[in-house]
Amino acid sequence: MQKEYYAMETVTRMVTFAPIICLLICSSVALPSKQAANASDENFQQTQAATSQREELVPKTTRLHKMGILKVPTNTRLVRLYNKNGYFLKISNTGRLRGTRSIDNPNTLIVMESMGPSIVRLKGVVSKTYLCMNDEGICHIMAQPTDECLFKEKLGTNYFNTYASYKYSGRNPGNITQEFYIAIKKNGKLKHGANTAMIQKSVDFTVVPLK
Repeated sequence: MQKEYYAMETVTRMVTFAPIICLLICSSVALPSKQAANASDENFQQTQAATSQREELVPKTTRLHKMGILKVPTNTRLVRLYNKNGYFLKISNTGRLRGTRSIDNPNTLIVMESMGPSIVRLKGVVSKTYLCMNDEGICHIMAQPTDECLFKEKLGTNYFNTYASYKYSGRNPGNITQEFYIAIKKNGKLKHGANTAMIQKSVDFTVVPLK
């Protein structure tokens, strides 16, 4: 009887400790998997960070070439750009960039080239030159387009379009949007991009299509 008692007590202890043993085994097996998952996450984050650093080192012009933005335009339109101050934007080969009230002025004819989503180039039909903007927000013309000739076209809530430098976006501390806008002043002269803001009438344009 005593042997049977000890045998039953041993079995009872084994049954009691069995769940604990199983729990320890499962924990020891699951732990490496969790560590592996954490290591995988860390490797992924390090890879992402390295990729971002490489992208920052690549010149913006090179990235634009890869995106196809500086290649052949996807679409072209013959237009005039009418400013809210009552002037048509004029692109001439004399280097004098300003507006004119005459709709018959041939220098108001502009080829609007679509280079990407809401990204355009503006080419004078007569002058065959492109309207561009430098890093100070000053407009100039170029015979061969570069990334300085790219502008972000945005339709505002007032149904007027604005055109801001694509290359130097975010570099103007003079306004909330930090953009350099194409703008025509009340006297017809082009406004310095550093002095422009989205709330000004001078930056608002209506696209007048010809075809």
